[in-house]
Amino acid sequence: MAKTEIIPQTNELCRISKGTKITGVITSSADIRIDGTFEGTVYTKGKLVIGEAANIKGKVFAQSCDIWGHVEGDIFMEDIINFKANSNFAGALKTPKLSIEVGVVFNGTCHIITKEEYNKHLHEIPELGKDAARPAAAPAAAAGHQAAAAR
Repeated sequence: MAKTEIIPQTNELCRISKGTKITGVITSSADIRIDGTFEGTVYTKGKLVIGEAANIKGKVFAQSCDIWGHVEGDIFMEDIINFKANSNFAGALKTPKLSIEVGVVFNGTCHIITKEEYNKHLHEIPELGKDAARPAAAPAAAAGHQAAAAR
């Protein structure tokens, strides 16, 4: 049976409000907005917005991202990241596209990567494991191969 991929809807949004503190792993196919404090790993197939009051420590994986707050750790982007004025970043950034406004504090490294390189890093997300970097067609092909072997 082929794996069904969930495509985020435009009105879907996961929000962590100011004053909220979360530790752990967040995985979502919807857009995420964080205005609180988060420590751990964030993964979304959608857009991530890190608000002005946000404090993030850990790893971030997203399709795109706007940062207004503070981030410490490793960021991996599939498409583009925008650092807004007065945001603060310390860590390692890997992205194909980058935008930095005047007034950003950027202390770290930046590597321009391809989408394929982004996909190779998805194995670092505990909940996705080794299957994360596997193309969508691979599970179906493997199932077909197993069925043929069973005959």
